[in-house]
Amino acid sequence: MNGDAEGRRIAIRGGTVVNAEGRVRADVLIHGETIVGIGIDQDWEVDEVIDATGTYVLPGGIDVHTHLEYPIDGFTTRTADDFATGSIAAVFGGTTSFIDFVKKHPERTLHETFVERRGVAEEKSIVDFGLHAIVPPLAQQPDAHEDLRRLHAEQGVSSWKFFMAYPGTQMVEDDELLAGMDLAHELGALPMVHAENGHMINRAVKQLLDDGNTAETFHAEAHGHAQEAEAVHRAIVLAQEVGTPLYVVHVSSRHAAQEIAEARAEGVPVWGETCPQYLLASREDYEGLGDAAAGYICSPPIRERANQESLWTYLGADGLSTLATDHAAFCMHQPEDLPPQKMRSPGYFPKVPNGVPGLEDRMMVAWEAGVVAGRIDLCRFVEVTSARPAKLFGLYPRKGSVSVGADADIVLWDPKADHTITAEGSHSRTDYNLYEGMRVSGLPVTVLSRGRILLRDRKLQDAARETRGRYLERGPAQLY
Repeated sequence: MNGDAEGRRIAIRGGTVVNAEGRVRADVLIHGETIVGIGIDQDWEVDEVIDATGTYVLPGGIDVHTHLEYPIDGFTTRTADDFATGSIAAVFGGTTSFIDFVKKHPERTLHETFVERRGVAEEKSIVDFGLHAIVPPLAQQPDAHEDLRRLHAEQGVSSWKFFMAYPGTQMVEDDELLAGMDLAHELGALPMVHAENGHMINRAVKQLLDDGNTAETFHAEAHGHAQEAEAVHRAIVLAQEVGTPLYVVHVSSRHAAQEIAEARAEGVPVWGETCPQYLLASREDYEGLGDAAAGYICSPPIRERANQESLWTYLGADGLSTLATDHAAFCMHQPEDLPPQKMRSPGYFPKVPNGVPGLEDRMMVAWEAGVVAGRIDLCRFVEVTSARPAKLFGLYPRKGSVSVGADADIVLWDPKADHTITAEGSHSRTDYNLYEGMRVSGLPVTVLSRGRILLRDRKLQDAARETRGRYLERGPAQLY
């Protein structure tokens, strides 16, 4: 098969189709980029048959929180994965769409930065992608709201992220957050919040440093449960005041998750996202690693092991609604061609770049620790990794569903595979893995993106080298 899927007819036969609503033994017919038929033993005329016997036929995974070649520290440092290596890692993990972020360049407007970043991603990504806009403090760009209007109208940017942390650089105060929520409500955009109380964190950091507590493990103490839970509660109250829905990214604390779950139980339109690192890794894993604990530093932090089971419970019961990665990969050992990475300030946690890898591992570790362990069922696995993200971020039913009319983004998932996760065997640019040595029994073996076979029997295909993904203009969230 060449890189161009246009006009080709492919039948996927013998598998079990799984959507968020249920599963059924069925065959799938693809014409070009689109699913055009679902049935059993249909007499379809096709150019190719893919044998799916023994596999689950899933909608491609959607990771709505990634940071590929993402700039930090005033655009002087960036994450290790670019859109090429990151999207290849995504494919090997069963993810066929991702949504990344646009942060305003210090010398450009938000709109100018967006257009430039979209162009870079279009040249490199092998899977489809969208972009969230990060709303800068108005002191950085007083007319930023006009850019948000323009991006919403012209680029289909229907989700905007607000930081409640990092005073002086990215944090917006409550009045700016309210104003941004008002505009989102007017246009039908979905506000997203990084919910940590930035002033509380800065105070805690100062106290730790004054006491000489500078080691990497103290990062978690500066980002306590209270800092996260307070910001989540405040964001929900502000969103209710405006009348807008709300999406809370990377929920790490059981207390923050409880705030969201209780609001949802009362009918408040708020959704929480958690990440694999909060479900599987723990502070106990890095407490004794010394400087190497830098590999675990992200914000909010990876918390104590006792915190994990509550997050799983909320994810299973829809107190938390999606599983994304916040993939921000850095290297532990400094590559020659990248700016300073994880070990640029050994022994001094405030200068360690925030972020951990996970884009390739997300669905595999969620399968093993979630489905195999009995914490979530197969349909819920599809819901949190694909269907609900598609609905909340204006992509459903084009994405997130194996159904007639949907894009042919399909993963053949082998539930009896045997794979050990290692940094050496992964496809991300980073040189370490939080799940090193974890054995998983479920694996994406064949992956299609809009009818292009990118991965077949775990081997990258020519279509992945010859074609590119597309930018996704997105509509409003489907909230209920």
